[in-house]
Amino acid sequence: MTRLPRLLPVALIAALLSVQAAEPVGPGPTYKIVGPDGKITFSDRKPTDANVRTRELGQTVVAPLLTPANGLFDLHPQNALPVVARSYGGDAPPVDMSGKPFPPGLADAVLDVLVHQFFVQTMVETCDRVQPAYADRYHGGVRNWRDRNSDILAKSNRILFTRFTGEQRDLLRATGRARLAQLLAPPDATQQDKMAWCDRMSTDLARRQFELAGDMRVVPILYFDGQ
Repeated sequence: MTRLPRLLPVALIAALLSVQAAEPVGPGPTYKIVGPDGKITFSDRKPTDANVRTRELGQTVVAPLLTPANGLFDLHPQNALPVVARSYGGDAPPVDMSGKPFPPGLADAVLDVLVHQFFVQTMVETCDRVQPAYADRYHGGVRNWRDRNSDILAKSNRILFTRFTGEQRDLLRATGRARLAQLLAPPDATQQDKMAWCDRMSTDLARRQFELAGDMRVVPILYFDGQ
């Protein structure tokens, strides 16, 4: 009989452990869902609908660095301030290499400058091969364009290499090249069509149709003070 009181605590502990083992470890993740209309709902199941935006609660989600493209890129200056994409569900803003959030629209502005730079460089290289007799015209047009837009080009390039991480720069360049592909003559274009494309693009460049100065898309670059 003297052993029974000593055995009771052991039996109680074993019973409690068996009950705890039978209980679930804890609830699964909860998802915050933002529908196409902006309506917010919560669920314990991750939706598969591509038209809704989802994030798991308790996890930090960083907003996209760039605004999604909504059409072909236009080299002509934009005369109105671009709409800055808002983050959904309290996403954390993307940060630069120092850990500071990017000012709204800065990454998109740098991307716009990159697309223009890629275009004029590709144009002169392409047209040199298509019509070498007009090489001086093409190179002169590009030099003049760079001189006219030198301040914006220099500041954008400085921001690119001092504020963006290597991974972010790679993303900007890859996105810029994808948009550039929309602007070039088709790879299967005839020689005559390529010549016509070169004449048209070099003429527009000389007529200042592709200026960065005065383009409202680059305003975030102009007002960025490095802080």
